[in-house]
Amino acid sequence: MSERMSADQRRRWCLFTSAGDKNSIRLWLAGDMPRRWDLVVAYYGDSDHVFSEISKHCSYAFRTKGSKFQNLKKLVLATPDFFDHYSHVWVCDDDILMSARQIDEAFYLTESLGFWVAQPADRPEGRFSFWITCVAGGRWDYRVVNFVEVRMPIFRRDKLVEFLAVYDGSLVGWGIEHWFGNLFRADEFGRFAILDKVQVTNPRNRQKGGSEIDRLQVAALREADWNKVRQKYGLVEYPPKVFAYCKLAPERQLIRLFLPIDEYPPITLPHVENLWHSGWRRSAGLLRAGLTIRALFQVVRRSGWRDAMWLLRSGLTIRRIIFRHQLRSALATHYARAQAYLSLADSRAARVTGFWRQLRQTGSPSRHNVARDNRACVGNKGRTGK
Repeated sequence: MSERMSADQRRRWCLFTSAGDKNSIRLWLAGDMPRRWDLVVAYYGDSDHVFSEISKHCSYAFRTKGSKFQNLKKLVLATPDFFDHYSHVWVCDDDILMSARQIDEAFYLTESLGFWVAQPADRPEGRFSFWITCVAGGRWDYRVVNFVEVRMPIFRRDKLVEFLAVYDGSLVGWGIEHWFGNLFRADEFGRFAILDKVQVTNPRNRQKGGSEIDRLQVAALREADWNKVRQKYGLVEYPPKVFAYCKLAPERQLIRLFLPIDEYPPITLPHVENLWHSGWRRSAGLLRAGLTIRALFQVVRRSGWRDAMWLLRSGLTIRRIIFRHQLRSALATHYARAQAYLSLADSRAARVTGFWRQLRQTGSPSRHNVARDNRACVGNKGRTGK
């Protein structure tokens, strides 16, 4: 066995695989990009040299015989707290063709989107057993489904521990996806996903010289074992189903270009900064148009026109929402002012109405009556005065 990694060397994610002499581990580790995940390998081959090479490139390696989930069960039984430091564990076949960047992205999407179990999508040129795992096209980034295949599921750690507590090691491969699908009620909760944004290739048997799992146990026996487990635990084979086709929101830094000008990201170009603060009344519109066109070209170069159009549609939707909010606020302000004016007018009208009502009750103060009242007051004052 290779040495166990110390706690401070562990990363947030873990990729576990059961590997033979023909594997794709070197492809996973190729490139200079810093790795954000630990690689744990159960080696079932017989070559000391191959095991030595594998041990150099992974965080932990051990030798054992059996299938992927059987070897994972052995590891957890021997060291129950082995995966406690990880948030997600990817239980993957050793022959999947993918890059380190794709592994990072698959882990990130599964964690950030909150799925219990997820997997990358299969490229059509590779081998896949269920239609639902094949990529749905470039229009969608992921699909919410009720089925994830046993070849490469990414588990949230607590869900993997929950499944391994009931998995007895009797199944080599066939039916394991239905077992954890029943346990997590995948047909009800919608917490499983196919990540179409991450597309990998499962080599066909003729490309890799046959199927390793068929050498371990023939398909007829695997199916028979699954039927026994299904009857024993009352499990159901869910028909694969897609609940939703989903698209990721554009990057926050890009989408901020459609917010009000005061909420723009920091501008590092001096001449653009000078234009912004020049006081020219059209500078804000020119700045917005220039930065938006620049962002669209960046997205086109990086991921194509489809994502650029999605950014534009998302931005215009945000602008429409902001405009509606501003219009609603302005209308609310004008409505409040109108209500205040109406209240003031009603108050004044009430005062005038009260005044005229009082005059009608006491009589109209004509000029003759006013003069007579004044003389009477003067006469009374003369009679009573000293």
